Amino acid sequence: MSTRFAPAAVLALATTAVLTGSAHASTVYHAGPLAYDCKFPDTSLQRVTLVQQFTGPDTVAPGATFRISDVSGRVTLSPAAHANLAAGGSDGLDSGFTAAFVEAANAPRSSTVSATDVPAMWGPDPVVIDFGGGRQVHKAAASGTVTFHADRLALILSLHRPDGAPSGPTVVCTPASGQNTGFAPTMPIG
Repeated sequence: MSTRFAPAAVLALATTAVLTGSAHASTVYHAGPLAYDCKFPDTSLQRVTLVQQFTGPDTVAPGATFRISDVSGRVTLSPAAHANLAAGGSDGLDSGFTAAFVEAANAPRSSTVSATDVPAMWGPDPVVIDFGGGRQVHKAAASGTVTFHADRLALILSLHRPDGAPSGPTVVCTPASGQNTGFAPTMPIG
């Protein structure tokens, strides 16, 4: 028994192969734990810790635009940062977004979609904010290696309060100096 393909089906398969180009394997890139200094609603500077990861191609063609996906991780509040939010009446997280910016040498970022925070009620320390689902688009240089590093962090929080009053501070953070903020591994261009 022989199998016949309709000309339209053959053309569709050939077109798909040409448009998609060569496939690259996906790689998970990791960074952290990293210390961040954050400006909290009462204007105090508090320390948090970030562990972050994302999925991206294992290699990229010269000059190609590529996406990193599932920018995700965990922000652990210091006891002082937790106390700062608790003093304002907050005992958990209803929702929110985390913009964990990933920058890259040899591949500038052109767009960012923030990750969604996971709702949680807070107990005793440590208090964590888990986030996931962020995406970014980068464009590779003509040659070399793409080296990713963690940069600014913005927590756009919708905090839970027992009295039901709205509380939605934005906490902006920068990496503490003197630490390696790089992701591993690096991504070859070629």
